[in-house]
Amino acid sequence: MICARDIAQALESWAKPEYAESYDNVGLHVGSPSREITSVMIALELTTEVLQEAIDSNASMIITHHPLLFRPLSRILTDDPTGHFIQELLRHDITLYSIHTNLDAASDGVSFALAKLLDVQEPTFLSPHSNGISGMGAIGKLPHPESLKSFNLRVHQQLGSPVFRYTGSLSAMVHTVAVCGGSGGSLIEAALFKGADVYVTADLSYHRFFEVLDSEGHCQMALIDAGHYETEKHTQQLLNRWLEKRFPSVTFRCTRSVTNPVHYSTV
Repeated sequence: MICARDIAQALESWAKPEYAESYDNVGLHVGSPSREITSVMIALELTTEVLQEAIDSNASMIITHHPLLFRPLSRILTDDPTGHFIQELLRHDITLYSIHTNLDAASDGVSFALAKLLDVQEPTFLSPHSNGISGMGAIGKLPHPESLKSFNLRVHQQLGSPVFRYTGSLSAMVHTVAVCGGSGGSLIEAALFKGADVYVTADLSYHRFFEVLDSEGHCQMALIDAGHYETEKHTQQLLNRWLEKRFPSVTFRCTRSVTNPVHYSTV
């Protein structure tokens, strides 16, 4: 019998809880560690659609990247979204587990998978932790240099970003690529220091785009904000593949729901 504890321990042998940022909340959030697990739904975050999909498919566990219980709760009210989710999870005996910044920081984790999607070869940590085996972001080289215009098309095609923000000359050549799935503005300096030609991440404020300019206003490194969902949605398939190899008796499914709350308009 495979229980929730078995799956949690396996995941935490890869993405150790101590890799998580201090503000984060990872691990088992709702349900029992001893719950028998036969079917798992994997999603970037828990939404009404994901929960209903899990219920309809008789899933015994949901694994999300973004935690439902991110901050301490002072009360649980079932007419609030979080309280309602907890009530429904318990009612249907579904265990909830989240693997967030510890997976971001793990070798072959979120940013490494993002790098490989963009055909970055032999990526290494952009900002390694002191232990040398974990860190944030990834950096490596494309097989062949290409223009930023060509690389932008690659981002659009591989990540499915309908639109994205960038700075840099479209004729500039790109060879060394740095990436960080999700919010990675704090790693701009590391990407510059390591000689990246372009840095792909998300959630960049307006003023962050000035950080890649030198004293004369020249762009030292192209910067692309490709969207939080778009730079992390591959996490679902990453987890699915990893778990299927280790628990062949359990059915793993990625949600069919698009959980991105952001919509794009050209009007």
